[in-house]
Amino acid sequence: MRDEPTGEQLLETARNVLREEILPALPPERKHAALMIANAMAIAMRQLKHGEDGERRELGSLQSLLGYAGRDAPAGAADLRRQLNELDREFAHAIRAGRADAGAWHDAARQHLQETIRAKVMESNPKYLGGQG
Repeated sequence: MRDEPTGEQLLETARNVLREEILPALPPERKHAALMIANAMAIAMRQLKHGEDGERRELGSLQSLLGYAGRDAPAGAADLRRQLNELDREFAHAIRAGRADAGAWHDAARQHLQETIRAKVMESNPKYLGGQG
């Protein structure tokens, strides 16, 4: 267990200082860059908060779609991302080959894409979906 403040808490404190103290003192031509940094920090905070949950759900969905359900869980973050990249490529290849053009696989692929995109938008821009940012 890590001591407090956690990485997420440190980012939140730094982001608040940036927005409340530094940003108002910047000349107008520098404010856009500072706001982009603040937004990047907010995304990193959300990623730290949720950990690998979204990526693990995405991997499970891809495994189910591609017939790999029941495989061993990834050994760590690097293995999780490696497996996701491999299955994403296989998923894209299946779509290009026409597997998702119709039928039950089409519906399952569409659901996978909708859920994956929704999870990514919730992380990058939750206000767009009505969430808390």
